Amino acid sequence: MGTWSTGLYQNDMSADVKDDYIGKLKAGKDDETALREILSEYRNELEDIDCKYDIYLALADTLWKKGRLTESFKVKALEMLEEDRLSERWESEKIRKERGRVLDKLKAELESPMPERKKVPVHKPYVTGWKPGEVYYFQVKQEVEGYEKYLGWYAMFYVDRLFQKDWNVRGVDDEIAEAYFFMAKDKPQSMEDFKKARPVCFSKGKDSRRYKAEIVERSKRRRPKDLTLLGSCESFQPPKHNDKITELFFWMEPDFRSMLRGYEI
Repeated sequence: MGTWSTGLYQNDMSADVKDDYIGKLKAGKDDETALREILSEYRNELEDIDCKYDIYLALADTLWKKGRLTESFKVKALEMLEEDRLSERWESEKIRKERGRVLDKLKAELESPMPERKKVPVHKPYVTGWKPGEVYYFQVKQEVEGYEKYLGWYAMFYVDRLFQKDWNVRGVDDEIAEAYFFMAKDKPQSMEDFKKARPVCFSKGKDSRRYKAEIVERSKRRRPKDLTLLGSCESFQPPKHNDKITELFFWMEPDFRSMLRGYEI
């Protein structure tokens, strides 16, 4: 795990444990269960002479800010805090003083009145609303530098399969679609138009090409406003030399660029 400075969250371990703990609250775990599971899942890291400080101090800070710090955990965190002042990982006197200021600030926080318990919204599993075999289309209405000629064209995608993955919140499985993208100059009117469209190749290797992409979403608000169901394709054949590895596709300008570039590939 990496440490790049003396700040409380300027290391991978502290950032991860904070995100994982909040993720458990978003998954609907109660305070006691969330903390118990985190300590269990990080039990190997807690044996590490340096990682234990990052874990306890990040958790103490997060628990305090969320109004969930117990007295017993505070006592343990303050012990870790004082030990960390003398830790050999701070190699120079200058760095040790910088870390000391961070620890002083955290100690003052933990010993001050804790804020009221903050409610953490529970994340509901995301559902795409799509079905395998469905074909959707939308018009390219965003001008992309270098690909201006495709403005007004139509992009289509075939939903190959749906699967569950904790993409947004750890422990909560959202629905994600794997899809093949296609492009056509004219608005598709039928499934025959879809079958004539040229596929998008997101990347090309020596012996294979990546045509399939995971459409990653957190809400339907980012989708193209004119996204339309064309119909269901019962006899879909994936493009030749299709790689099993998938790309990621988000509803944002860089990925629209990759789609247009992939069409030219």
